[in-house]
Amino acid sequence: MSDAELTQTEETANAAIEAAADTAASAAADESVELPPEEATREEQASLLEEEASGFLTQGDWEPAVERYKEIIELMDAAGDPAGKAEALNNIASVYLALEDWEQAQAYTAEARGFYQAAGDRAGEAVVLNNVAATHDGMGDWQQAIEVYGEALEIRRSLEDAEGEAKTLRNLAILYAQHGNPIRAKSYLNRALVAAKKAKSRELVGLMRKTLSQLPRMRRRR
Repeated sequence: MSDAELTQTEETANAAIEAAADTAASAAADESVELPPEEATREEQASLLEEEASGFLTQGDWEPAVERYKEIIELMDAAGDPAGKAEALNNIASVYLALEDWEQAQAYTAEARGFYQAAGDRAGEAVVLNNVAATHDGMGDWQQAIEVYGEALEIRRSLEDAEGEAKTLRNLAILYAQHGNPIRAKSYLNRALVAAKKAKSRELVGLMRKTLSQLPRMRRRR
């Protein structure tokens, strides 16, 4: 066989190999197209539902937001995640607080607290206690609200959660301001400012300073 024939044979062989590779790649691509998409994990589904709920709340659409949170509860039930379920329950409670539906808020906060306790999640329990306190205040029992905020404060201090402590102190300050005790309100806000600085949160520090400036204009309840 001549050199020219040998070269031509090699080129033909190489072309055949390349063609086979292209065919295999094409077949693999076709197979990948036919494969069903992977199912989203429960965490991914819950995150998507959370985003949808937030979007509805931004638009003022309460009912679909609550439905999304209920779907999250079902997912957390299936996953055996009491803390995740508690968070969704507390989010529903927050919706009803905004709507001033105190009975529904009370029911959901009580359930949320129970699941946080079952999970041993003290930080989560402190979060829900702030909603419990707001519910008591909405129902006209602001002295009980003060006691519950105090419980939340104890937990956050025990966890050395300076950011959470600042938020709860601010809630107490607002409560006192709304009920006609600006001196006590200012005292709590100053303590909240210290905690915010300890947490090294510029956002919280700014919020505390803004709230301090708003104290004289806060509505007083009778």
